Amino acid sequence: MKRKWTMPLALALLAGPVMAQQAQPPAQQPQPARMGMGPWAQGAMGPGLHAGVHAPQHLVNRREALGLTPEQVSRLEALAQEAKQAGDKAQAEAKTHWDQLAELWKQPTPDVNQVRTHAQAAMQAMQGARVSHLVTAAQAKAVLTAEQRGRVAGWADAGRMRMQQRMDRPGRMGPEMRPMRMRRPGRP
Repeated sequence: MKRKWTMPLALALLAGPVMAQQAQPPAQQPQPARMGMGPWAQGAMGPGLHAGVHAPQHLVNRREALGLTPEQVSRLEALAQEAKQAGDKAQAEAKTHWDQLAELWKQPTPDVNQVRTHAQAAMQAMQGARVSHLVTAAQAKAVLTAEQRGRVAGWADAGRMRMQQRMDRPGRMGPEMRPMRMRRPGRP
């Protein structure tokens, strides 16, 4: 009696995973230029957030190409000054903590709590500077007209295309290429 059900049961159990494999679409291959580059491959701030091209000083430097009005230039210059001051303040605060952390490392047995405190404080200062620059870039973008934002977006797209072309040129790592071997000292 057991024998009747053994073979159909075994076939049913084996057929399930086989059918599931066939029903799944093939996995997509990663794009060669994006492989191993991490999240920053989509842009400086991730997909869709290209804050660097909207940095106020970057826009002021391209005032003629953008056709900025004097009011826009003065607003962008004020934003650039605010961003510089916030960045300088954050860098000074972070440097203080990094210097104190370096002093702690000179001790034979650094105090773990002090290491944690100074490292976190330095990183928070740096993060604050990055957030400040992101907010300033958003404010600078808001100063531009729709046509000016379109020009900036075109420049960003062109820059990404140039980077993609550099990444795709021969000699770069890709799916069909092997990594270069390291030469040993003293061997050709």
